[in-house]
Amino acid sequence: MDNLVDEIIKGRKTFFIAPDRSLLPQGLLEECLTMGYECYFIDNDIFLSIETKVEIILSIFKDSILFFNIDFRIPNLNWAQFIQQMHVKYPEALFGVVYAKRQSPAERTAIERQYLYTIGIQCGCIQLEYQKKNNFDIIEKVLWANQAMGRRKNVRAVCTSSCNFQLVTDAKEGLSGKLSDLSISHFSFCVDENALTLAEYEKVHDVALSIKGLHIRSDAVLYMTRKTDAGKLFVFAFVSKSGQSGLDPLNKQLLIPKLYEIMSENCNDLLDKLFNAASRKSSSSSGIVELEALDGNEL
Repeated sequence: MDNLVDEIIKGRKTFFIAPDRSLLPQGLLEECLTMGYECYFIDNDIFLSIETKVEIILSIFKDSILFFNIDFRIPNLNWAQFIQQMHVKYPEALFGVVYAKRQSPAERTAIERQYLYTIGIQCGCIQLEYQKKNNFDIIEKVLWANQAMGRRKNVRAVCTSSCNFQLVTDAKEGLSGKLSDLSISHFSFCVDENALTLAEYEKVHDVALSIKGLHIRSDAVLYMTRKTDAGKLFVFAFVSKSGQSGLDPLNKQLLIPKLYEIMSENCNDLLDKLFNAASRKSSSSSGIVELEALDGNEL
């Protein structure tokens, strides 16, 4: 497994399986990012069964939470039986279910009894409202309650392309290059050990960042350095014009969609390769593809 793939699969992720887009719109995912949660939708399609997709996700993203939309009807799939099977096969996995609001309290109680007590899922039975704007608050509370943030305070996007920086220190030392990763609080890059001389917590003014066509400027302080096989890693923390930690509000607002675009491309590209490989191997007994089983060029 190469370092890039290793970095992409790190960190807790939440997957909504077969979501109802009328109740959970795409914009929810960016909203989750602002709160420190990395979330994705996994849709049903004709190319690969949702069961196989779930197994691939569970085998690759070990630290993940899956919420199943039990209202989504798939021929020959019984959600309760399938989730029970996955619960037994992956006892450490974290599962929850979502469903549209029920008219009868008794029906809601029956759902909770089946999934929480009979099957034993840990992340709850989430009843969504018909007004999708209300579901943002519902999902936020659910993610917080299930510690979906993991150990990271802010979600970090691994920069693979079109993410560059340019800075000039107070000593008139200039440097430009490609970013390694980026969040709403930090950014990092790796250069030759002697390419930049800065003391820890030294401030750099007006760092220019180009993020997939977005151009922003911000002050930053050197947070830490570390030697790596690729060179010296410099990690900077953003500082606002007022001297507070973090980006200025406008820059933060502009950056969040780009951050999600990067993360989504990385995660979905990896999943697409795994799903496509599983489709090609569908004649085998399981059709499940481990990362190590893929040809190096596929990743």
